[in-house]
Amino acid sequence: MHPTSLKPRWHRLPVTNSRWRLALPPAFVLPADAGQWQLLHSGPHSRIYRTDDPWPCVIKLAMPRSQPRDSIRKYLACQGQREFEGNRMLAAIGLQTPEVYGWGMTPAPLARFESALFMRPLPAFTSSLMLIRHDTDAAHRQDFLRALAEQLARVHGHGYIHKDAHFDNLCVLEDASILWIDNDIRVPRTPAALGTGLAKTLKLLESTARGALSDAEWLFFRRWLRTYLARWPQGERLVHEIQ
Repeated sequence: MHPTSLKPRWHRLPVTNSRWRLALPPAFVLPADAGQWQLLHSGPHSRIYRTDDPWPCVIKLAMPRSQPRDSIRKYLACQGQREFEGNRMLAAIGLQTPEVYGWGMTPAPLARFESALFMRPLPAFTSSLMLIRHDTDAAHRQDFLRALAEQLARVHGHGYIHKDAHFDNLCVLEDASILWIDNDIRVPRTPAALGTGLAKTLKLLESTARGALSDAEWLFFRRWLRTYLARWPQGERLVHEIQ
């Protein structure tokens, strides 16, 4: 469900001490008992919870990463809102993204969490980082790299930049399709900025692969990326960025 109209409302989440401004469907209900919030992950920049009654939901609470930038920027577009909108933008061009319910932000300037993203629990998946590290089937690896090249070309061919496109944010589902998560999408103002964004994405992919792809596999991926970019009006000018 990618709702097109959300009604903001004030709420308190039982696992935080902050007051929240939530943009969620009117019928959406969160459990008021903290005991119904199962902690799935606690990291340096986020906490992820799951609730199952009355709605199956995964809640990603994001902490500010850079101060004072994030605590100021949240009033314009917090991380949860950017990811919510990014999911919808990628879904609109045919990519698979999480089913999102809505987002929220904390108006308090120094709140521990700056935003929340509410989504349906993800289907069973394998991180694509695990795939390139452990899958020894050459055909599986090439199928994944070619699909990634096509979808990355589609993103940039529509004039978008994915700010966090690395292998841990590319989930491989049981049918071998790709699910994109952590979708912070930007629309650059100039073709040069779009090219710079693509170059940064390729460097991020290479750094997060951590040597799990051979030189031949990188050549295979780049060859297909050039081929698919050339099919898009905004992608043709980016082909030269692929070395």
